[in-house]
Amino acid sequence: MPELPEVETTIRYLDKKVNGKKILSINKSSKNLRKNLHIKEFKLIEGGIIKEVKRIAKYIVIKLNTSRYLIIHLGMSGRLKFHTKDKFKKEKHDHVFLEFQKFYIVFNDPRRFGMFFFLKNLEDVNIFFDKYGFDLLTSSIDISHIFKIFQKKSVSLKQVLLDQRVFVGIGNIYANEALFHCRLDPQRLTNTLTKKQVEKLIQSCRHVLELSLKNGGSSINDYKSPDGTLGSFQNMFEVYQRKKVILKNRTFSVKKIIQNGRSTFFSPTLQK
Repeated sequence: MPELPEVETTIRYLDKKVNGKKILSINKSSKNLRKNLHIKEFKLIEGGIIKEVKRIAKYIVIKLNTSRYLIIHLGMSGRLKFHTKDKFKKEKHDHVFLEFQKFYIVFNDPRRFGMFFFLKNLEDVNIFFDKYGFDLLTSSIDISHIFKIFQKKSVSLKQVLLDQRVFVGIGNIYANEALFHCRLDPQRLTNTLTKKQVEKLIQSCRHVLELSLKNGGSSINDYKSPDGTLGSFQNMFEVYQRKKVILKNRTFSVKKIIQNGRSTFFSPTLQK
């Protein structure tokens, strides 16, 4: 599943291509996504000029000059593709097509868990994202406030990192890697951490997200940037899908468990 760094990589690429450009037409396939554009909304989008492309949580938010918004979520296997018109060829699982003067932006999603929908104004955008938490890549974090949240809860660290009401955009891969980076056991309860450990956890989350972003995200199954480039952060995983960790010429085993239906990889010896 594309996570925060993959979405951010997509946005940074798209912003250079589409900002200030007019959408000439929009079309969709006959197959539905998890959340869809309605055909009556097409005419509200066509002719619109893109004023801003940004990320909120793991959503791509495209603002038009009409103060309307296109909202995209890549789901489990979705990606946005950039094609110049002379090289465009429709592919299997292409579901939404945005036509510009010289190119197309295409939403491709084999599993169709993605979303491509329309919000009519900023108020609707704010309502939609109202319950989302801190963005560890961009938000200013008050450690004392996070510490209080942790003290009030009694859930595993892995669970709280995946809770979008607390932190946005951290998916399974980066939760595994961040917890290893700060040497905390993913099963440990939030209210057992000291304030200093909470601060270290936040620093590790940011480190892992920034490192992944620097390396174009992780391409494990389906993710590619809009121009087809693969990410390379998967080559830097320390525990995710690993069987051992080697540190200072010593080998430590990596254990796999299931937490809330998701795979967790950690080193019992190193993470406490």
